[in-house]
Amino acid sequence: MNLNKILIIGNLTADPELRYTPNGKAVLSASLANNEHYTDSQGEEQKVTTFVNLQLWGKPAENFGKLVKKGQQVYVEGKLRMDEWTDKQTQARRTRLYVLAENWQFTQYKRQDEAAPDAPAAAPAPESKRVAKKGTK
Repeated sequence: MNLNKILIIGNLTADPELRYTPNGKAVLSASLANNEHYTDSQGEEQKVTTFVNLQLWGKPAENFGKLVKKGQQVYVEGKLRMDEWTDKQTQARRTRLYVLAENWQFTQYKRQDEAAPDAPAAAPAPESKRVAKKGTK
């Protein structure tokens, strides 16, 4: 049995790039930064950042492109893929690992009105009237 499943949470390093194939299919490229914190053998706090390339296709790509911006934190599920090609100038063989995202969601989401600190608070909901059932007090 083989399993190819990636789960990662990180922040977008730049706004995603949405483009379309000649056949009209949406394809999106983005980069995610995942930060890991640990304490080294000297007791010092350390941080390691791993940059992960993402690729999305179809309607999920279009939605991601509309909704997600640089700096936002997202949760991504997908498969690990590898592109291989030959560099045209040097003839060197090149490879690139990326996550082919299948599902994603916000880990933190603020509506537009929540983002404005001066926005007035919503009015409290009216209290519902208590109705006694027939035959009870």
